[in-house]
Amino acid sequence: MKKPTIYDIARLAGVSVSTVSRYSNRKAYICKDKVRAIEQAMFELNFKPKNTKISTNRLRSMKIGVVIPTFDNSYFSCILNGMNHWAQNSAYSLRIESSNFSKVREQKTIKQMMDVGVDALVLIVNLSSEDEIKQLVGDLPILVVAGSNLGTLPSIKIDNVIAGSIATNHLIQLGHTKIVHAHGRLDEGPDAGDRLKGYKKSLLEAGLNVDENLIVNGGYYFEYSYQAINELLSRGVEFTAVFAANDLSAYGVIQALKEHELGIPEDVSVIGFDDLYTSAICNPSLTTIRQPLYEMGELAMQYICDLTSMNASLPHVPPVELIKRESSGPVKS
Repeated sequence: MKKPTIYDIARLAGVSVSTVSRYSNRKAYICKDKVRAIEQAMFELNFKPKNTKISTNRLRSMKIGVVIPTFDNSYFSCILNGMNHWAQNSAYSLRIESSNFSKVREQKTIKQMMDVGVDALVLIVNLSSEDEIKQLVGDLPILVVAGSNLGTLPSIKIDNVIAGSIATNHLIQLGHTKIVHAHGRLDEGPDAGDRLKGYKKSLLEAGLNVDENLIVNGGYYFEYSYQAINELLSRGVEFTAVFAANDLSAYGVIQALKEHELGIPEDVSVIGFDDLYTSAICNPSLTTIRQPLYEMGELAMQYICDLTSMNASLPHVPPVELIKRESSGPVKS
């Protein structure tokens, strides 16, 4: 079968050949309707551009680079699923690599993305600073998803202070006053700190004291939160509820409570954060804060593709949602 040409794309899109050429070379602004028509025609014709290097050639490759910290995490999988679903129904393809939570590896991966010629770059939970990223990518369009607020770089994320407040308020409304917070990694981006702020804010607004003894490092991991709760229980610290900074931490909390023969939620209520796939089927099913992770992935693809054509405006991120399940309940009278 004959490979489609820009003439075929122009004919199907209902635009001039010169417009398709300007789109491919990214030499001029093209209105969004025409961009959409061109990209839809490319998708329908299964058009595949020649491999180019963005550093030496401005021709579009129709590839979006994505860098994530790890593949071994349902949080990132949810975002990637949204991105992949959007890409499968477009002319774009994804090139996805992992930094393995290494800043050095992240920067090396970004350089590799530049070498293969991606049209734009999406960083999910970035590790590098804004200056470091800009030095690596130059004027390449870039988007940060669920990461640090990097000044002038566009970012898609939720309001973690509000989300932390919602989680804490849920437990307060159930009558809990001694609430543990197993926070995430405070040295890697603002999310963990913002959820901690939301926790403290809700306690103070409810007229409760912030007890630093009830704030522990859950590290966003099963093992960290498991150890942290075990230490509290071994020291005889009293609490009736736990707000874990993510669902993985909440699983560690639940395991520690079970090993101490404490009922959930009869003795201790637990709430997580993220609403991973496994949270609805664990025992007990986990009350959690649902992030719109899949939707954020779709929005990220829509935005970054528009950004390559200078047609982008940051989308509205859907709000978080409290998902009530079996792991939270009223405090014992």
